Amino acid sequence: MSEYQYFEFQTIDQPLSAEDMTELRRWSSRAEITPTRFWNEYHWGDFKGSPRRWMERYFDAFLHVANWGTRWLMLRLPLALLKEREIGDYLLEDGLEGWQTAEHLVLSFISQTDNPDWEEGHGWLSSLIGVRSSLMRGDRRSLYLGWLAQAGAGDLDEVAEEPPVPPGLGELDAPHRALAEFLRIPQDLLVTAAEASAPLQAHAIGAADIERWLAERSTAEKDALLAELIIGDQPYRLAELRQQIERELQPGEDAEGLPARRTVGQLLERAEMLHRERRQREDAARAAEQARKAAEAAAARKRYLTTLRGQEEVLWRKVDDLVEQRSASAYQQLVERLKDLRELAETDGALEAFSARLRRLRDQHSRKSALIRRLDRAGLVG
Repeated sequence: MSEYQYFEFQTIDQPLSAEDMTELRRWSSRAEITPTRFWNEYHWGDFKGSPRRWMERYFDAFLHVANWGTRWLMLRLPLALLKEREIGDYLLEDGLEGWQTAEHLVLSFISQTDNPDWEEGHGWLSSLIGVRSSLMRGDRRSLYLGWLAQAGAGDLDEVAEEPPVPPGLGELDAPHRALAEFLRIPQDLLVTAAEASAPLQAHAIGAADIERWLAERSTAEKDALLAELIIGDQPYRLAELRQQIERELQPGEDAEGLPARRTVGQLLERAEMLHRERRQREDAARAAEQARKAAEAAAARKRYLTTLRGQEEVLWRKVDDLVEQRSASAYQQLVERLKDLRELAETDGALEAFSARLRRLRDQHSRKSALIRRLDRAGLVG
């Protein structure tokens, strides 16, 4: 099997400068480089840059797919909106890592498998990039999915407890569904995790909530906020303000009111039970569908044979005509007509007469080896 690797980097908040693009070109003569994107495929050789350093310095998103089973996603977010200390419960030594630079938090999601299917990297990053925007709005579902992927892969101790379960795991949007697929999370494990997840709408902040929060501010406070948003030099101030409003309107829940955290072992055991139950339902549905199709086929066959009743001699003459054509297609038609005649004979209690006539046919044409082989394969031995 030949080697395949796909690397893609994207800028979102700020395009690359001409100097940046010149520097990146030093690392690859074949890559496509634009002010917002670097991508290349490798069928031999390897990427010579450092994805982690490039994310720290240049890019906001990174994707790597290799045909030996690696899927790797990195996202860079401004520290003003998310800090490492705020998400420590989700981070791991491998699989889901996070680290800070002077201005950013970089998150790394990795999935590995020993039994990869051949796949290419095109299209993955565009389907996953929305996860970054959700994180910037305070959505923690992607972090839980990153942790859950490692639990499902068997890389965590079974007595380890899950991190806080964010709302909305049972109603994933397109970017989070893509992330779950990218990280190879089994569907039954995802369903298990969602059982402890509150509805997303229950935690949503609406326009009325924001209006109520604003009504509680003094005119001076509101004027200061408006001026800061219009003339301030903080590109993420609006998102940061929204997070502040959400924290104030949704204070942290009392630990006593939260559901007990499940262990990795409990999650896996529950997921296995759901898997067995789903397979049983699928097997039962498949068996019912097969039975339905078999009944329909039997009824159709019965109706067809009814149209042939009384035409047995016509069918035998057709058989004789087909024998003389000496072709594979003619012999196949002959076999089908003989099957029709046998079923009619079984229904009428005339199977012995049919067998005798079939024997005479075989004896008469015993030198036609292709015909005899086809009759034998069909079980028409007389």
